[in-house]
Amino acid sequence: MPQVAGLRGAIAKPGEETKRDPTRAMYRYHQVFAGPGRSLTRKSLFCAVQLTPYSEGAIRPHEQSSPAGRDAALAKIKASGTHTEPVLFGYRDPANEIERLCRKAESGTPIIDFKTPDGVAHKLWRVGEADTVGAIRRYFAPKKLHLLDGHDRYEAMMAYREELTAKAAPPTYSSANFGLAVLTSLDDPTLATAPRHRMLKTAIKRDEAFAALGKLFIVDKLDGAAKDVGKQVAALTDTVAHQPAFVAVFASETDAYKLTLSPDVSPIAEGVQIARALQKLDPVVVQMAVDKAFPKAESSTTIDANAALAQLGKGADVVLVTRPLSVEQIAHVDELGGMMPAGSTAFHPPIAALVTMVIDPDEDLV
Repeated sequence: MPQVAGLRGAIAKPGEETKRDPTRAMYRYHQVFAGPGRSLTRKSLFCAVQLTPYSEGAIRPHEQSSPAGRDAALAKIKASGTHTEPVLFGYRDPANEIERLCRKAESGTPIIDFKTPDGVAHKLWRVGEADTVGAIRRYFAPKKLHLLDGHDRYEAMMAYREELTAKAAPPTYSSANFGLAVLTSLDDPTLATAPRHRMLKTAIKRDEAFAALGKLFIVDKLDGAAKDVGKQVAALTDTVAHQPAFVAVFASETDAYKLTLSPDVSPIAEGVQIARALQKLDPVVVQMAVDKAFPKAESSTTIDANAALAQLGKGADVVLVTRPLSVEQIAHVDELGGMMPAGSTAFHPPIAALVTMVIDPDEDLV
């Protein structure tokens, strides 16, 4: 099971000089952001998590990593000897035990309190009492952690650990064996998922793409909706038999097209390698469509549909507007041992870079 520990974090607002904490601690983290008609507060915990291979089952991924993303993350870690971007993990806590344990720390003045340009307020409290840190560690000892966001970063942390420990294994609780993490409850209703819209660079035109998809999809033309995200999203909410669907927008066209998987089509029968219970999740079907219709396309993603559409004709030839998976769908993927395509999921709002973890094989975290 995963080991959770405090760390001697280097703390600062983004853009400011960091100051390293003189002793080990965890850090309670609040993000306050706008929700439907009211303000929402998501509560998480910055800490160190023991790095373990997926095969051991303590860390559960749900999507493949991107080799380019993993290599870039590893290069960044090696250049600084630190973890500056945490991995987001989810855990089950229906009794809100972690909230209870952090309540005393939250009653004081936060050590960081500011807003990012997107209007999200970020607050950080130090959790340094040995009894509280020990209770948190014991609480997580039997838990499995769901890797929600940062698959590339987690695998880069693992690769860096392997490099550091290749000649001699450090003590169990050496910081070399741990990664910077943010833990949040899967039972928290403020854990908001976001879609990842695809931007494709390809020479393939609409008629050729639709011909390649053959009878796999029902195609509905959305007149004049090429730049109307609201109309595109509304179309996706009204889908035949709750089937997987996405909207395709092509450069230099004024119309958009909703593609809905035909109810009688099985992605597994079309060559998709995934558990049968997961074959009709939107990201899986979107990747199948890309592989069939745009096999050599350069692909990138963003959670902002308007930003994606703005790239049409400026580096993107096709944009695929998608729907987000729910938290329960994501958890179901890793519970079944499934792996969706890289860049399938995202969470909003993003975590601010408030805590940096120095990696020193000679420094123990416990």
